[in-house]
Amino acid sequence: MAATHSSPGLASLDFEALLAPFGLSCTDAVAVAVSGGPDSMALLVLAADEAKKSGRPLHALTVDHGLRAEASSEAEQVAAWAKSLGVAHTTLTHEGDTPVASIQSEARDIRYGLMGQWCTANKVAALMVAHTQDDQAETLLLRMARGSGVDGLSGMAADVTRDGIRIIRPLLEVPRADLMPLLADRKQAYISDPSNRDERHARVRMRALKPLLEAEGLTAQRLAETAGRLSVARDALAGWTQAHVAGCVTFDAGGWAQFDRKRLVTVPLEIGLRSVSRIVMAVGGGVYPPRLHHTRALLDRLRAAEFSGATLGGVRFAPHRSGVLAFREARAMAEPVPIQGAAPLVWDHRFEVCLADATGLADAMGEDSGSWSIGALGVRDARRLRDELGPEVLTVPSAAASCIPAVYAQGRLLEVPALGYRPDGEVPSHQIAFVGPMRAGLTEAPIGIEA
Repeated sequence: MAATHSSPGLASLDFEALLAPFGLSCTDAVAVAVSGGPDSMALLVLAADEAKKSGRPLHALTVDHGLRAEASSEAEQVAAWAKSLGVAHTTLTHEGDTPVASIQSEARDIRYGLMGQWCTANKVAALMVAHTQDDQAETLLLRMARGSGVDGLSGMAADVTRDGIRIIRPLLEVPRADLMPLLADRKQAYISDPSNRDERHARVRMRALKPLLEAEGLTAQRLAETAGRLSVARDALAGWTQAHVAGCVTFDAGGWAQFDRKRLVTVPLEIGLRSVSRIVMAVGGGVYPPRLHHTRALLDRLRAAEFSGATLGGVRFAPHRSGVLAFREARAMAEPVPIQGAAPLVWDHRFEVCLADATGLADAMGEDSGSWSIGALGVRDARRLRDELGPEVLTVPSAAASCIPAVYAQGRLLEVPALGYRPDGEVPSHQIAFVGPMRAGLTEAPIGIEA
């Protein structure tokens, strides 16, 4: 249902100042996530004003999760509002199964997945989302209730990269109440989402406690300030972890990691936990770190006198030569996906794939590019390549090598870029970069591709 806020007064938010810390140039294309609620509509109004002044390319995105019958008509309404503001709009529709458990969490993953794919395909520099100071405070409280550590209690980051897409939150220090006068002054209607009143959701129940918490001094501003202070500690610990991992872990373009067990774990507990957690994220492609108690159990096993192996987060840790090899579990690998021409894509949340020479590969291999896909090498082809290339080239066990990304055409192996392999002996036409360590905050650049 659309509503118009009637609070009087003129909002004086300096959006250009809020946007400045992100360092965007006026030529950087930006997308705005717009559900139609008051926060996202306020962000759209502010972003549209700024784009008119700067000449910045701006596009509004709305996701229809398929959860509510009225979602389609609401998306049409948002499109009309965007048009009135001079902003192009696209509705992204989820075609898969409708979330039934952990609805808000699954819907969030669907939303970011669809918007991320659109941003990648359209070369968007950043995706703006409308989280406010109130959202930050609620996030902190929810994570406190779950017993989160420093990272969780640092709240949402104002600037983060997810699956290769930069997500920025320019309103993260702005109270929600400061946005309402803007909507009133611009006579901008918005949609009231009934799920925001559904007490089956923990965030809604936490929001209902706001008056009681404020009476005790736990205002949204103070909670957000606490999250900000903890984020400083988080960043310091992250820097220490990155330096430690850089000194004792080697990542390979094939998607695995090797390390000396004693060197990895002979550090203070917090750094050990973070190091193990980030290795799991890097090799397993996880967006979020594994649960603390699972990470602690793995660290304890790595610290034991004897280590026979373990698995966590889709990653298998196994003794290898004089150290430990961490590699993707085959059963956790992503399914093969089609390669759409020269458009870059992210596969298995860990690899960026781009095509350098479609014509050359098609001519050499006699396969039309429309039939190409990227997927796991598989045990059979891994064993065949070990015999062909020799163990000095393929140095890891077949179980690890089977997870290397490879290019296929209707089941026929065309090339394995991470190994520099093509059946005709030519240089592979695809470039595949292992970006898992970079996304986990362990390296500054992808592995296995020249800058």
